[in-house]
Amino acid sequence: MINLKDLLFNHCENHINTKLKNYLKIDQELFKSLNEETKSSAGDKHETTRAMIQIEREKNSKRIKEIENSKKQLIVIKSVQLDNLKVSPGSIIFTSNNNYFISISSKIYSSDTNKIYCVSTNTPIAKSYLGKKIGDIVTFNNIESKIEKII
Repeated sequence: MINLKDLLFNHCENHINTKLKNYLKIDQELFKSLNEETKSSAGDKHETTRAMIQIEREKNSKRIKEIENSKKQLIVIKSVQLDNLKVSPGSIIFTSNNNYFISISSKIYSSDTNKIYCVSTNTPIAKSYLGKKIGDIVTFNNIESKIEKII
């Protein structure tokens, strides 16, 4: 049977793969639009349209790089062995209020028994938990949460 940590890694990986696929598709469509943009009698309009498409491609390219970096970060986090005594990248934290998987930002993981927020190590919520131990109280946005379990 697959354990919760593997389920969460797969969940995050599937999420970023879907995002990457979508952005790659957008890039192909923008490239196609750029190549199909034909010179019209109004040359300035043609150049403006091409420039706007190129700007969108650059923005999209930045998003693709960010997703690829998240993918690399997830691989690194997955390879690290944790001691489960304190919160670190790759930890699953069960608290009195919410549950978190400290890895990359992704959509919420939900099952019949768990609802777990997948958060990047760079987020304020993750930073407030990193280094904490079972029993510690963390205050975030004026809400106190007690760490009950670390996996």
